[in-house]
Formats: sequence, C-alpha cells, structure tokens
Amino acid sequence: MHERSLVQTLLKQVQQIVADDGGGRVKEIQVQVGDLSGVEPLLFEAAFAELAAHVFSEECRLLLEVVPVKAVCSLCGQRFEVQNYEFLCPVCGRGPVDVTQGDQVKLMSITVDSEDVVEGVKS
Repeated sequence: MHERSLVQTLLKQVQQIVADDGGGRVKEIQVQVGDLSGVEPLLFEAAFAELAAHVFSEECRLLLEVVPVKAVCSLCGQRFEVQNYEFLCPVCGRGPVDVTQGDQVKLMSITVDSEDVVEGVKS
C-alpha cells in the first residue's frame, strides 16, 4: 500500500516544517489529492489515522480534498475539466492536452497549537 509510505513522507515533511518554524503541537494537516495521483483517499485517510497519532497526537486531523483533473488543449488553448478520463478538448474535439491539475499530492497547510498556519508544498 503506497498510501502508507506517502503518509510517512508527509508526516516527516510536516515535522520538519513545524520544527523550522519554531515548533508547536500539530492540530490539523490539509492535503490535496488529485484524481490522477494514484492515491486512494480512503487508504490515505486510514494510514494517516494510524500513523499521525504516533507522530503528533490522536487529536491531529487530516483535511483531505480530492481535486479534479483539469487540462488545457495544446491546439486551441481551451481550459477544461477532464470528464470520464477522456483527454480530448471539448471545443475542438482533438488533442493533445496538457494536464494542469489533478495529478499530484499537495500539502496545503498545517495548523499548530497557536492557530498559526505554516504553508508548505509537496508534489
């Protein structure tokens, strides 16, 4: 299950960011997961629930947002949301298209005990 190793990497990254920012108790971690990232949200949440309690505390929450796939047509420049994994432009009906969103796992924010938010990014 690669979700477990992704969560382990995420938690290490969060620990480093919080330590670099002066420390604090992590209350919440917000993550975006793209539809094309290969991450199963339920498995990611289960791995987080298991591992985060050992690293931070049982009160540490995960806010997981599943992000749709968006693309831009290389021929006509139309931007669109990919439906049913059909990577064809809805305007000109052709491709190729470039994916602009939905193929990554991204750390959006960390909330620590002082309610300060530390911004970070994971691709």
